Amino acid sequence: MFSQQLPPPYARSSSTVERIVARVLGVMVWATLALVGLVFALSLLIWLAVGVVASLVMSLVTGRPATVTLLWRRYREMTRQHWPKRQAAATTPRADATSAAGGSEPAVVQDVSWREVP
Repeated sequence: MFSQQLPPPYARSSSTVERIVARVLGVMVWATLALVGLVFALSLLIWLAVGVVASLVMSLVTGRPATVTLLWRRYREMTRQHWPKRQAAATTPRADATSAAGGSEPAVVQDVSWREVP
C-alpha cells in the first residue's frame, strides 16, 4: 500500500497573500485552543470557590466545622510535625551487633489480659 505525501502548507508557486492567510489562520487556531484552556481553568476556580462557600455555609447551619477548616487543620498539623533526624553514619551498628538484633532491648512483659471498660 503506497501512501501519498502531503503537500507542503504552501507551495512555492503560491502567492504571498496565501502564505499570510495560512499563517494567520494557524495563529487563530492556537489562540482559540489557548482561550478554551483558559476558560476551563477559570471554570474550575469558580467551582472551587462555590464549593468552599457552600462548605462554610453548611458549617453554619449544621454547627460542625467546615470541610475546608478540617483540611486546613490537618495540613497545619502535618507541617508542624518534627521528623526524626538522621543519625550519623559512624553510629550505625554492625549487623552482628547485639543491638541490631534487638538484644539490648529490655525484656518487659506487657499485660495483655482482657479488661472490661466501664
